[in-house]
Amino acid sequence: MNAPPRPPETLTLEIDPSLLEHVRKRLAQRRVQPDTQPEEIVSALVTTILDNSGYPIHASRTDTGQIRIRYRMRSFSEPIL
Repeated sequence: MNAPPRPPETLTLEIDPSLLEHVRKRLAQRRVQPDTQPEEIVSALVTTILDNSGYPIHASRTDTGQIRIRYRMRSFSEPIL
């Protein structure tokens, strides 16, 4: 009997270009350092939202700009399922 297929361990999120364009415009308006990338801002936003949710997960950014999500049980966590 064949084992059921394993789900992927890596998921990819697609960022809509309109969000990146909005962030670019806001960076220009605020005269933020020119080397600040919109993708970095959006990545930090997503990490903050996930890490501060009531769910038992921990989100952190890697050196390559990816977001790593881990399961972390806390006594006050909402169950995922």
